[in-house]
Amino acid sequence: MASWAEGGAALRPTDMTPTWSAIVGLVSAALGWKRDDDRIAQFALNYAMAIQVIEAGSRLMDYQTIQSPERSQSDRRRARTRADELSVDTIHTTITRREYVTGADYDFLLLPVVDAPVIAPPEIAHPLRNPYFPLYIGRRSCPVGQIFARCEEGVLDQLLPHATHWDSRLMSSRVPSLIRERRDLRAKGLTYLTRRECVG
Repeated sequence: MASWAEGGAALRPTDMTPTWSAIVGLVSAALGWKRDDDRIAQFALNYAMAIQVIEAGSRLMDYQTIQSPERSQSDRRRARTRADELSVDTIHTTITRREYVTGADYDFLLLPVVDAPVIAPPEIAHPLRNPYFPLYIGRRSCPVGQIFARCEEGVLDQLLPHATHWDSRLMSSRVPSLIRERRDLRAKGLTYLTRRECVG
């Protein structure tokens, strides 16, 4: 299972293909970079991703309930634990719906788009096979089983000639059937920028 959400509150839909921010987070966790590490934003800007969808998978909807104190009560005091947070007179229960992708299979390609990236390509493959932190795909309920990673030199058309989605920052001789904007390029401060993705 995976979740490639691009936003949402009560409903968190998933895209059917991975977001760049999710892959940046996956690589950063493998390398042992913590969330406030400046290298994460640099990595997102220094590299671009291409994907070949091997199995598209299907959507799965999950329903969850969330309990929270009334805002006026939660503002009055700062809770130290979850039990403390819910020990108030009025508690609201809301339903959230979250989508997942099941049964999908992808090939990824990460290519630098600058001459001197924050980390060299050969230094990425080994940590992906032996990660520093546990790896998840979208949410903690979606752990990664096993990653087959290798490092090769070349360009998009050589390394992933049947790519179905690729970052517009990558050069390709293929003419995309669609160019869409995705709000999933991670920048400093846990904010996200828009990137252009080619779909073939």
